[in-house]
Amino acid sequence: MPSPHLNIGAVLSSLFSRKVIHVFSTAEGLLTQDDRVTAHGLQEVFATNVFGHFVLIRELDPLLGRGDSPSQLIWTSSRSARKASFSLEDFQHSRGQEPYSSSKYALDLLSVALNKNFNQRGLFSSVVCPGTMLTNLTYGILPRFVWTLIMPIIWLLRFFANAFTLTPYNGAEALVWLFRQKPESLNPLTKYLSATTGFGSNYVTTEKMDLDDDTAEKFYRSLLELERHLRATLLSTD
Repeated sequence: MPSPHLNIGAVLSSLFSRKVIHVFSTAEGLLTQDDRVTAHGLQEVFATNVFGHFVLIRELDPLLGRGDSPSQLIWTSSRSARKASFSLEDFQHSRGQEPYSSSKYALDLLSVALNKNFNQRGLFSSVVCPGTMLTNLTYGILPRFVWTLIMPIIWLLRFFANAFTLTPYNGAEALVWLFRQKPESLNPLTKYLSATTGFGSNYVTTEKMDLDDDTAEKFYRSLLELERHLRATLLSTD
């Protein structure tokens, strides 16, 4: 999430909204980002959060799902992955202001498409969300002293919203839980979320992803086409 900007107006209006818990759990409408274009002509957030990992999977294709036991992919998505932020016609989000949200929704779509195309081969894909954690990246959004001031409010919100995991240890709950499951037993349309109670107990909860197979497949085909185009461009440049 490069150069995040906090929308102060949205924060203040959310405080007096019925959706205050939802907004602060997902950061919906609170953050915008300045995206950049890479040397290869890709939107930076899309290239970092989606396309680079997709190319890695393509490179590992001879190994994934080829052994005696299933292969498992786990994507780190977000509660801020919103359908409204994503467009098939602009899947790199070059014309929007929420590239992070768009890229995370794109990961959800990609996971569903990979399951559709490769489950029969023994490759299974799942999506997790670590929740709201305070890390060096988070502290880049607001100065540390501001976080210190609002921490009592965040601790209070934890009694009403389980998304505030706050630490990387708590945020890893769903990821560790998924590694212990049989990948073929998991629902491909479910997102697995790390959650923490107001008293600090960790657990895993789930939510159905707001997407459809047709959009997921079209996005997957678009990624394949983009990969072919990029490889051809790099080959001609070399």
